[in-house]
Amino acid sequence: MNEDEDVPGGRGRPRLRLPRRPGRSAAGTPIEVRPPDVVGGEPEDLEAVNDQIRTPGGLRAGLSALGAATLGSVVTLLPGRRANDPWAGEDMWELGVDRGSMVAASDGVPLAVREAGPTDAPMTVVFVHGYTLSMDTWHFQRRHLADRFGSEIRMIFYDQRGHGLSGMSSRRNSTIDQLSRDLDTVISATAPAGPLVVIGHSMGGMTVMGYSARHPETVRERVLGVGLVSTAMAELSEAGLGAVLDNKTVARLAGFAGRSPGMFTNGRRALGAIISPFIYGGSFGDPASMSPTVARFVDKLIASTDVLTIANFFETLTQHDESAAAAVLRDVRTTVLCGDRDLLTPLDRSVDIAEELPDAEFVVVPGAGHMVMLEEPAHVSEVLGDLVADAIIAFRDRDRRRATDRDRAT
Repeated sequence: MNEDEDVPGGRGRPRLRLPRRPGRSAAGTPIEVRPPDVVGGEPEDLEAVNDQIRTPGGLRAGLSALGAATLGSVVTLLPGRRANDPWAGEDMWELGVDRGSMVAASDGVPLAVREAGPTDAPMTVVFVHGYTLSMDTWHFQRRHLADRFGSEIRMIFYDQRGHGLSGMSSRRNSTIDQLSRDLDTVISATAPAGPLVVIGHSMGGMTVMGYSARHPETVRERVLGVGLVSTAMAELSEAGLGAVLDNKTVARLAGFAGRSPGMFTNGRRALGAIISPFIYGGSFGDPASMSPTVARFVDKLIASTDVLTIANFFETLTQHDESAAAAVLRDVRTTVLCGDRDLLTPLDRSVDIAEELPDAEFVVVPGAGHMVMLEEPAHVSEVLGDLVADAIIAFRDRDRRRATDRDRAT
């Protein structure tokens, strides 16, 4: 098949189909992973993605690649760099015009929420952002889905605790478990009834999986679609961002900053100086070709995240295990999406999820890194839009079946 052919069910989007291959399982126990779709790629990307899936990222290789990317990303922030910037002049903070509110989490931390779309829309789509970021990272998806679905959906965005405009969290409550509770609080406050699609990126994807494991009945009853973007079900400490966070020096600085923030100002600065460039450096598949507007936007988000927040989430990111969500999500229409150059939550982590969810849609975006929804916004928005479209169809079918059952009962 060539790149101009359409795959059935792809809604006109060019796709490249990969052959079947063993997953990332331990030697001697091969598991077949349903081949991912490759969106936006060229035919030569097939083998490159194939190699990525066959070769899991190790600690040394992950740190080396992340270090190289960090050094190479400096050029994207040089003053006056405007070459090849398709988003020059773009207002990346557009979500600020949406309806805003504050929701109190279970421990009292205020969570900043934004809503777009009619309050009586039949479907609600909830977006959960990642570590050191904010709800504004969904900028392009908000616009695309609003254009595509209009009054059919309402979109809910919120800043995770310690991020963006939300309140600071204690170290004790900086956990995936608490983030899952926060997601439940936001849903209960803004969309207490009706069908849902829930989409999470990075730590946000971990939050969605944690929510699914802790609220299985609600998920089975109300959630008709789940999007897991550039995330990991467990074992993040082995590679990517987890390898950096698990570094003894970084962990020691994090402990100092978290326990005594008033006394260890230098420790906080040192932690920020170490970890922030790594997060930024691992954000893009090809930093040198990234839009300067988007690059500076991501850099500003990371730089504005309080160092205590960065430190407080260390432990949960390196030790979390949300594999219990698999049993719930096997019954939910799910899309697993990742860039093949993601250095923070490497592609093999998405393969792990696809192994556990054999019926999920598995999408790889060639050349994209951790910030795939900002690097390739059209492709990612289209894929997530298809997830929402399928959820709307499923909701209508369920409504028709229930109406038919009621008619028969009377």
